[in-house]
Amino acid sequence: MKTILVADDDQAIRRTLELHLVEEGFVVLTAADGCEAVEKACQEEVGLVLLDVRLPGKDGFEVLGCIKERRPTLPVVVVTAYDDMQTAIKAIRLGATDYLGKPVDLDHLDEVIDKIFEMSALARNGVVFQEASDTPYEQNVMVGRSRAMKEVYKTIGAVADSRATVLIQGESGTGKEMVARALHFNSSFRNRPFIAVACSSLAPTILESELFGHEKGAFTGAYRTKPGKFELAQGGTLFLDEISETSPEIQVKLLRFLQEKEFERVGGIETIKADVRVVAASNKELAALVESGVFRKDLYYRLNVVTICLQPLRERKEDILQLVKMFLEKIRLETGKCVNIVPQETMNLILAHSWPGNVRELENTLHRAVLLSHGNVLLSGSLQLEGDRERDRLALVVKPLHEVEREHIENILIYTNYEKKWASEILGISRPTLDRRVKEYGLEDAPKSLV
Repeated sequence: MKTILVADDDQAIRRTLELHLVEEGFVVLTAADGCEAVEKACQEEVGLVLLDVRLPGKDGFEVLGCIKERRPTLPVVVVTAYDDMQTAIKAIRLGATDYLGKPVDLDHLDEVIDKIFEMSALARNGVVFQEASDTPYEQNVMVGRSRAMKEVYKTIGAVADSRATVLIQGESGTGKEMVARALHFNSSFRNRPFIAVACSSLAPTILESELFGHEKGAFTGAYRTKPGKFELAQGGTLFLDEISETSPEIQVKLLRFLQEKEFERVGGIETIKADVRVVAASNKELAALVESGVFRKDLYYRLNVVTICLQPLRERKEDILQLVKMFLEKIRLETGKCVNIVPQETMNLILAHSWPGNVRELENTLHRAVLLSHGNVLLSGSLQLEGDRERDRLALVVKPLHEVEREHIENILIYTNYEKKWASEILGISRPTLDRRVKEYGLEDAPKSLV
């Protein structure tokens, strides 16, 4: 039989809850003050605590803190007459599993208790990641044991110490920057700079100045000489993300640097030499862009010395378990919130999803789920997965194409909380193209609910 501790200084409430819970088949312990509540909550047989906020000795929040310190996985439901927003927020922040106002609705209480013990049962049959220590989170370290990822590791090992240009190709969110970092931080020049530039997020003139620097007076606002990323990355690695979005003028300057290892700042006449290994990435097939005349053929050949192709997550699902573990540990370090048990039901949903946003979508989904979770169990309802695009057919929409496009762009902007770089990656268009569409469709301002 399951044991529940009722901690409340009101004898009538203690007795009412005790009688009800005994009738429901539970063993019930009671406590009239905070110190007694802490002592009894630490008994191994206690599986749930119903905790009043106003207690003599130690108040309910102090008791909650002590319980979470000694038995961090023990579910605690805060029950209080002070049924307001501040109390609810504080209770959940301190680790309460749920929050109920007084007078207690016994039917609602039964639902909460059933849900908590159901969660405990799921946890017993779930994957406990804390017990596995083979994949702790380390920055700049990739995980995955699929054949495709092992080939990526082999290529990184073969070329890491060379200064050869590397081209990384793969869908958005597959981890192209992680590969670039692995190349750099596993090389003999790991102590030199690693600098990443998102080519799609800057206008051509700004990108040129960012990459190559500018001289004082080169353009309006150039009040001083500024070194570019090629200079700042001296001896190290410069990662050019979404290189397919660069303008023809910048492509010419990149080609010259790859051939001669030299360049001039914007508005300058001095030729500057730099020893920098260039790693470029694209979510588009550069070979196809060359055929269509969008991308220079000679630059493509210079970039394509060594190519690493990243498979989408849907094609290497055997890596998902390791990725989930790594991300849960990363989220714990970033937020201080430990969710380390994934029930089989939840894991089945994760494995069945197609992950169109790849590894980035998996990380963001887990981050949101952890923040919404009460306790250390990742419940399936907290995942909030979108419908699988491979299985769900879209409903017929009889509208002009421009209206459909406007609604789709607006939906993606809302989904990404108006983070335009992420939105442009999902939409498969450049940041300048997205900016033009946003202006054209009057979508410049985020809804007030997102601000």
